[in-house]
Amino acid sequence: MKRYGILGKERKNMTLLEISDRLEIQELVNVFANLADIKDAKSQGDLFLEDGVLEFQMGFDGEIQNIVGREALVTAFAATINPCTAVYHLNGQHTIQLSGDEASGTAYCQATLINEEDGKQMVTVNDVRYMDEYKKVDGKWFIKKRRTTFLISEKHEMQGM
Repeated sequence: MKRYGILGKERKNMTLLEISDRLEIQELVNVFANLADIKDAKSQGDLFLEDGVLEFQMGFDGEIQNIVGREALVTAFAATINPCTAVYHLNGQHTIQLSGDEASGTAYCQATLINEEDGKQMVTVNDVRYMDEYKKVDGKWFIKKRRTTFLISEKHEMQGM
């Protein structure tokens, strides 16, 4: 029986190592989101290589900004999540391409941030695409490079609650 993957291309059977690597990378991406929700920027930074890179842009045509190195990443993550009264991430589809101890992936996420502005609770909903590069070091997967593209960003006053 033939199996088909992305774009209808025939796919070979995966080894147990490939299955394990895929699950570990998915867990890495999910843990990153969970750590944002509990405002643990330090642990988020630990998911990146020491010289890890974060690129981010607003929309497909937005200027790309870079943050390089774990310390700078932790500072940037903390500056984003710490001022929030609540943070909530909902991860969606995630595709992964393995190549030995390196991999790439595309993941989608909806990140909701709640901040107080002028005495009002403001909700910012960001629809985000991550284009990631991963690297396995000493048997553990890390994010080597992440391009975060904010595809849609909407801000409104919180209603109810």
